[in-house]
Order: sequence, then structure tokens, then C-alpha cells
Amino acid sequence: MDNEDTVKTWQASIINECETRVGRVLSKSEESFITSRGGFMALETIEDTVKSLTGSELVDYLNSENE
Repeated sequence: MDNEDTVKTWQASIINECETRVGRVLSKSEESFITSRGGFMALETIEDTVKSLTGSELVDYLNSENE
């Protein structure tokens, strides 16, 4: 079963949610934090975390691998 379309749609939805919450377009590294994951469990975790954070907490989360 090919899940590529489902994964890309899910990633795009998470990116859209993040951009709405931070009020700007995500940086390449922030976007990569999301698009580098393709597993359903990873995306579910990211989505749940994104929905629980706002502002600087969300920005910090999206950049957590760059520290």
C-alpha cells in the first residue's frame, strides 16, 4: 500500500496549522522538521504537539533539532 499522498497531505496540514499559529511562513528548517518524518506515529505526535502549543513555544519545538 502506497501512503505517499496521505503523508504529504498530512504534512501539509501540519505546516498550515503551524503557520496559522505562528502567524508567518515557516522557515526551511522548521518545515523540514515536519517533512523529514513520514511515519504515521511520528506525524500524529507532531500534530498533537503542534495543536497544544502557540507562539514561542511552538517556534522552539519546530527548531528543537537546530540547537
